[in-house]
Amino acid sequence: MPANRRRKPRRSNPGLSLSRDTLFELPGIVSPDEAEELIRAINNETYRQWSPEGYDRRNRVQRFAPLDRVDAGKKSMEDVFGWIFDRIAAAAALPSQAELKRPAEVVVVEHTATSCQSRVNTFEQLQLTSPGDSSSYVATLVLLNDCIYHIEKPARRDAECWDVAHPVDKYSSNIVMGRNSVVFKTGESLWEWRGRYVGIQPIDDSPSEGSDGNDGNDVDVLSKAWKTKKKLKTFKERWITVSFRFFEETPGQDPAMHLPVEQLEKTGRPPHHLPDLLTVIVTTSPVRSNPSTALLEQTFSTFFHAGKGFLECPKVVICDGCRILEGEEKKDDGEESGAGCPPKVTRKYSNIKQNLRNGIASTDQASNYTEFKRRLREICCEADVSSPFFNTSVVELEERQGYGFALRHALRHCVSTPYVCVIQHDRTFMRETPIDEVIQVMLSNPGVKYVGINQKSNLNYVDIFSGKYGRRAVEEYKSMILRPPQLNIGGGIYGPSGTSANGIEFDTEKRRQNVRSQRETYKGTHQFLTQEEWVKSNLHLQADGRHQLSLSPTIFWYDNTHVVSTSHYRDFIFDPQYKMVARGGFVEDKLSPAIVRSCERLGLRDGHAKFGCYILDDHSGVTFTGHLDGGSFGSRSEHT
Repeated sequence: MPANRRRKPRRSNPGLSLSRDTLFELPGIVSPDEAEELIRAINNETYRQWSPEGYDRRNRVQRFAPLDRVDAGKKSMEDVFGWIFDRIAAAAALPSQAELKRPAEVVVVEHTATSCQSRVNTFEQLQLTSPGDSSSYVATLVLLNDCIYHIEKPARRDAECWDVAHPVDKYSSNIVMGRNSVVFKTGESLWEWRGRYVGIQPIDDSPSEGSDGNDGNDVDVLSKAWKTKKKLKTFKERWITVSFRFFEETPGQDPAMHLPVEQLEKTGRPPHHLPDLLTVIVTTSPVRSNPSTALLEQTFSTFFHAGKGFLECPKVVICDGCRILEGEEKKDDGEESGAGCPPKVTRKYSNIKQNLRNGIASTDQASNYTEFKRRLREICCEADVSSPFFNTSVVELEERQGYGFALRHALRHCVSTPYVCVIQHDRTFMRETPIDEVIQVMLSNPGVKYVGINQKSNLNYVDIFSGKYGRRAVEEYKSMILRPPQLNIGGGIYGPSGTSANGIEFDTEKRRQNVRSQRETYKGTHQFLTQEEWVKSNLHLQADGRHQLSLSPTIFWYDNTHVVSTSHYRDFIFDPQYKMVARGGFVEDKLSPAIVRSCERLGLRDGHAKFGCYILDDHSGVTFTGHLDGGSFGSRSEHT
């Protein structure tokens, strides 16, 4: 076989700031005949069976380790790949370097159109070794097709850092990984850079085996590859990578990693006094119904559904500030009135409801909001133990912060309990809701950090997840559904025939019919059928009017009514270094994509465990919460 030599891989960014000694290509490590024989053995699962891995379980993987047993017809890692590594070691080594250590594992991965859709870049290894380590490496052999791999250097080495180092044009590029060749990473490229597979590079555009691949045509070559991305779905093209991996032993775990969700304890802790554990935070901002307090009064009037202990909990109404447009009055249709030339506004702010949603108020609206806050303080001061406003304080922010940062202010300055229940000013409880039992679950299982009280948009969350991800991902998702003993509640309250759902009073017959239709539809959903399958094998837990409520994991952080660990919210979600919440926006806007990226980086189970968010459901087909639509309150009735 001809001698191999190092060369820079073809790249889209010729100005990439990365040493050639830490990232290089070894062309033609295996011949076409040898590659074909190896591919046939991998496809036929001669040595190992495929196993689904990754966040959405769309990667098929075969893993080999030195200590794998040879019996039962299995060949060892050395038997299968030792000869390939010998060639890699001979081609990669320089006289100044020590001999490469044998790989600690070999990982075979099949890449397809569906497995390379993610735009999340990952480190080869989350755990760091000692500084200056040069013995660790990852050598990746590509089979079947040339492929494109994107690399970038983040501003800091952190799984939660989304920013690329500056200047971006020096720290981000696409590279081509040639068929039957090896891309070798060590040192800086291994530890400080991360990447992802993008797609297939057309074989016709590959340079000849003897060329250096750095003739200045890298950008043109790679630009053609993007045009083939859509063809992947049509022709079902794929490529296979065989990665030889060796990492020095690490003294500890990367601080960005979090332990997986712990197993639930068989028995719950003794009852606690809910007001000592929970603070209720209600967020409000200017709405058209100001200065009337009817919106908040109607919301507070539903708190009895959450139990007597909930009514006794300390409550904080956080009043966001607003921006005032001087000399401008707006009508519903966006037309402006009044003397003079009012400042020009964008279409985004073309009506009163949208203005107020974005914290923009006219002088009169701001005056009404001020009067609303005065009336609210008066109600809270005069409230006795029979009022839902009992033990409620009002906090006013001088400037517009937005929902997310207003909530952050309350968490930092107004809360001393280990848990908070966050409620928007137009979100109501529709029926009896087991808040006390939810707190008991969170006390017993620290892995449950957020429990969303279901609403119409996430009532069938299992179906939402199933519609977005593959069968294997759904199977793993279903195995993560929790059914803790604290939520096995008797008294015939919950479930399809429970009094909680059947006792709702409706103001119109139309609403009654809508909910009835919703319940019938729910019986055919994956959400309901998954629970029914579980019930069949656990009938003893459903006797004597008992019903097992479930906590379904969610990779979307809903700002609807939810119960959260205070420390999780304050110290992790609002940690400034992660930038997961933006000023002026909602928490769910940036945080939900961050949860998805975490799952893509770490896998569904571990990625989700960092956020620990679940949705409560009692499988009745009726939501626990409703929506009054504060922006239009006074012109329409409550939504369900």
